[in-house]
Amino acid sequence: MDPDPIATAKASYARCEANPDFLQGFYRHFFATCPAAETLFARTDFARQIKLLRHAIGLLLAFPSQPREEPTLLTRLAEKHGPRGLNIDPSWYPLFVESLLQSVREHDPGFTPAVGLAWREALRPGITYMQEQR
Repeated sequence: MDPDPIATAKASYARCEANPDFLQGFYRHFFATCPAAETLFARTDFARQIKLLRHAIGLLLAFPSQPREEPTLLTRLAEKHGPRGLNIDPSWYPLFVESLLQSVREHDPGFTPAVGLAWREALRPGITYMQEQR
């Protein structure tokens, strides 16, 4: 187990961000594994969406080190994706994680299985929070 999975995942994220195809690659993988999600993006300005995704990943990576008092770092994001917002099916979150990790594997020149595990550990608290807010 990585002594600091958050730091490892953040370092990997910084390496991925150096490649402009990283987040576009995520969407290709996500839409391939979750075709139903693609319909939600039919009228999306992807330049703006990429910025939102970049911010959301940053929040997910910061979440584990934040206090668990409401509102949390993810409260607004959870509301936006919850029943009163986009009403995202909670079963899509694991597909989100897998698609993100697939893009990380492709775009992080320092990727190893240990880096992949660090990402999973770092994302787990935030993804769990998002699913529980339904």
